[in-house]
Amino acid sequence: MVEIKKKTQNTLEKIIYWVFLLFLIYLIYELIRNILGGSLGFEALVIGLLIANLGYSFHLKGSLSKLDTKISGHLGWHKGKNSK
Repeated sequence: MVEIKKKTQNTLEKIIYWVFLLFLIYLIYELIRNILGGSLGFEALVIGLLIANLGYSFHLKGSLSKLDTKISGHLGWHKGKNSK
């Protein structure tokens, strides 16, 4: 049961990551169109970029949390503690 839940959560995280990546690609496209003279209004583009920044911040927080866990376990191993 726990293994299925982890697989489902992992799949959901991957889907959210790819949707976010497609959103970023769309924003880059709209930014280029705006620079060349058209597309979204300035406010809509700024809001989109702020949402992208927020999403990236959450993704970065998760990555740093995983790295912190690995480093703590490794340092504990050097001190002779069990990492579990």
